[in-house]
Amino acid sequence: MDKHGIIESLLYTAGDEGLDEKQLLEILEINQAKLSELISSYTSSGLIIQKFGSTYILTSKKEASPYIEQLIEQKSNMKLSQAAMETLSIIAYNQPLSRSDIELIRGINSDGAVRTLIARGLIEAKDVENSRSHALQTTDLFLNVFGIEKIEDLPTTEEDEEEMDDFFSNLVNQKGDTK
Repeated sequence: MDKHGIIESLLYTAGDEGLDEKQLLEILEINQAKLSELISSYTSSGLIIQKFGSTYILTSKKEASPYIEQLIEQKSNMKLSQAAMETLSIIAYNQPLSRSDIELIRGINSDGAVRTLIARGLIEAKDVENSRSHALQTTDLFLNVFGIEKIEDLPTTEEDEEEMDDFFSNLVNQKGDTK
């Protein structure tokens, strides 16, 4: 595989967090000038490599926006997967959390579930000061979809078991109705 393919694979795997220039230089065992040359000569019919500060991210080209929006709209009509529901519950009860916190709790990579929840507007990623990571938390849409006024209204183990059963029954019944 050539260096372009390796860069593309690395950035795809890194997802929306991207990779720091230093990481790419170390992994590829090249200097900064060679990396700049590889990035500027990268070609793909639907993807581009963008640099934000010292972070490189693989993104879709602007020309694909209408098609991506259509896909997101279609996907928003689909039900949430079990993984997305688990991830949403973890975030709701423990927010704010980083992606790595979620992985520690679930014991598995949750990037796909997190992307789905962000795309559906149920969670959002807030920048953490002096860090490259993001803190994930629920949105007002989450509260609206699940019929609660504030996050503190989520049932806890101290509340009636009946209230918790009602909440989770509502959660299961509405898990696909995020529009």
